[in-house]
Amino acid sequence: MRFSVNVSGSIPELRKNARRAEQIGFDVVVTPDHLGMAAPLPSLVAMAEAAPTLRVSTHVLNTSFYRPALLARDLAAVDSATDGRLIIGLGAGYSGAEIRAAGLPFPAVGARIDHLVEHVDEIRRCLSDPGYVPAPVQTPPPILIGGSGDRLLTAAAQHADIVDISYVGGRDQLAERAGFVREQAGARAKDVELAYTFVQIGLDDPDDLSVLRAVAPHLPDEELYATPTHLVGPIDAAADQVRSLHEELGFSYFTFLVQPTVNWHSLEKLLAALR
Repeated sequence: MRFSVNVSGSIPELRKNARRAEQIGFDVVVTPDHLGMAAPLPSLVAMAEAAPTLRVSTHVLNTSFYRPALLARDLAAVDSATDGRLIIGLGAGYSGAEIRAAGLPFPAVGARIDHLVEHVDEIRRCLSDPGYVPAPVQTPPPILIGGSGDRLLTAAAQHADIVDISYVGGRDQLAERAGFVREQAGARAKDVELAYTFVQIGLDDPDDLSVLRAVAPHLPDEELYATPTHLVGPIDAAADQVRSLHEELGFSYFTFLVQPTVNWHSLEKLLAALR
């Protein structure tokens, strides 16, 4: 298993949290891509400089904001600047209001997924080319795609190295999503790593559902408390929850979303219990 932590904030805050993540034993530090937050690619370089043993990633780049050839160029530069520690996290984009606020069209979901696949193909083509300039260190860096619907997970299973199943729901439904990815991956299933994000960390405040309510406002509280993406203590129980997703459902890459109610010391104890 490997573990990443999702952090946001100003560049100084990102550097500070990257150092914390490194000190307590994380493998990867990631940051999101939204308007009103620090630009993700400069943030990755800053975090990589602050935490020289960690890999860095986006969770996830909103490909609706970008053009494939230009993003490939920028990602190659980031991989070079981070000494080959980049994991490229990509998504199709889901917030119409945010994309329109950037002055961009918000097409139907199928067109956004097609645009995402176009990015993956162009990034792989460019960053696998030994003559490409600027030259990345990894040729190419691994690509993660996050999502939950059939069409996006099919694209992820067929094109990504890592598939992050971004799902808020019951464990049985999560198991179905994991099986769906393996089925769609076909012969390459053994080479696809399954990732999962704990959206609500309840190690210190198990009653807090603020993040989950924002992500899934249609679900009642009892379902939010029960969803696997709600990670609750005590530490031993939380560690068992992570292990069961690994051993029973095949997930091996776990991301923890840091929010104000999360105590870094609790995350440190959890990682110690999982190592």
